[in-house]
Amino acid sequence: MPIIQINFLYKTLLILILGFFLFSVNKLIYHDNIIIFDNVNTQKLSLNNNNNNNKNKISVELFVMSRCSDAIICEAIFDKVVRQVHNISITTTDYIAVLDDSAKYGAHCKHSNIECIGNIQELCFQHIYPNQSIYFSFLTCLNSDSSRVGTKRWAKKCIQDECGLDYDPIDKCVNSNLGKELFISSVQKAYRRNVTKSCTIFINGKLRCIRDGIWYNCDGGYSVDDFVYDIKDAYYNNYNNYNNHIN
Repeated sequence: MPIIQINFLYKTLLILILGFFLFSVNKLIYHDNIIIFDNVNTQKLSLNNNNNNNKNKISVELFVMSRCSDAIICEAIFDKVVRQVHNISITTTDYIAVLDDSAKYGAHCKHSNIECIGNIQELCFQHIYPNQSIYFSFLTCLNSDSSRVGTKRWAKKCIQDECGLDYDPIDKCVNSNLGKELFISSVQKAYRRNVTKSCTIFINGKLRCIRDGIWYNCDGGYSVDDFVYDIKDAYYNNYNNYNNHIN
C-alpha cells in the first residue's frame, strides 16, 4: 500500500479515536470522585459553591445540642466530610430542645440557657455567613474548649481569630428577635423529624445515623469515608434521575 494512503488512514483513525474520546468525556460520570461533564446541562449541574446551585446539592443535617459531647464527636467527623463534598452537598446543624413559650429563648435546653445561647450563636453564623467550610472551622474552634461554648468572648475569639470574620453581625443577631426566631424554627424542625438524640444525622432527607454514647442505626457505617460515600452516592443517583427525566 502506498505511503500516502497509509498516512491518510492513520490520520483518519486518530480523528475517529479523538472524536470518540471527546464525546465520552463530554458525558462522563465518575461515581467515586463525582466528576460530571454535560454540555447540555452545565448550568443546572454546576459543582461550584454559589447559592444558585444549592437546590442541586445533597442536604446533610446534623441535629445536635451545642454543648453535647456526642455533638462534638459528630461535628469533628463532618468537618472532614465537608472538606471533601462541600461542592455537592450542604451540611447544616439544627438544635434539639423543648419548646416553651415562657422560656427566655422560646425553649429549654438540656445543658441550661448557656447552651441555648450557643445554639443561637451557631444558627446566626449559618444565617449571616452561609459558607459551610468556614462554619465547620468555627465549630471546631468552639468545640476545642466545650466548657466555653455559649459565651460571647469565646464565640468572638473563634469568629475573629479562626475565621477572620466580623463578630458584630453575629452579636446583633444573637441579641435580637432574629436569633430567637432562628432557634425556635430550628427546634421545630427537630420536632417535625421526631429527633430527640444529639447527634442525629440525616442525608438527603433520610435518617442515616445516630450518635448517643455509641453509634447506632448506622447501616452504612459511621466513618468519614462512609459518610462521604453516601453523599456522593445520593448525588450520583440524583444526577441520574435528573438526566433520565430530561432525556
